[in-house]
Amino acid sequence: MLFGPMLEEAPGLLVQPYWVLVAIVQFGLLFFLLQRFLWGPILRTLRARAERIREGLDAAEAAKREREQMTQEVERLLGEARREAQAIAERSTKAAEDAAAAIRAEARTEGDRIRERARTDAEQLHRQALAELRSEVASIAVLAASRILGKEVDASAHKTLIERSIDEAGGELGRSDN
Repeated sequence: MLFGPMLEEAPGLLVQPYWVLVAIVQFGLLFFLLQRFLWGPILRTLRARAERIREGLDAAEAAKREREQMTQEVERLLGEARREAQAIAERSTKAAEDAAAAIRAEARTEGDRIRERARTDAEQLHRQALAELRSEVASIAVLAASRILGKEVDASAHKTLIERSIDEAGGELGRSDN
């Protein structure tokens, strides 16, 4: 009956200072224990987690910056490689064109040289053929003159005279052709 007389005496809400003091002490003790053994470790865990998250965000930001730098570096290197490849292609094309022009010039020079040699050879053969023809004509003329005259004619004197006559006739023929 510990509580019985109190309940019977108080028809309304009754506040007893002892129990209020006990409740405050219990609440303070519970608050101290929670703060000491539960709140501290929870806060440390939350702070450590927040720090790991911050570090992760910083690392992600650093990785993003590094990726952007790498992308820029790759773009720069690709552009440089493209320019270098274009320059190499242009140099190769120019070298090929220069080589082709040199080969054409060399072929033209060689052709001119061969034509000149052929012309020189043809002129020389023409002169030789004319000389042989003159000699033959002179020999035939001396032989014909000796048969007509019926005696031996001095071949060397007549040959010289006939060759001179042929040269004069050839000169007149050359002037009339022009």
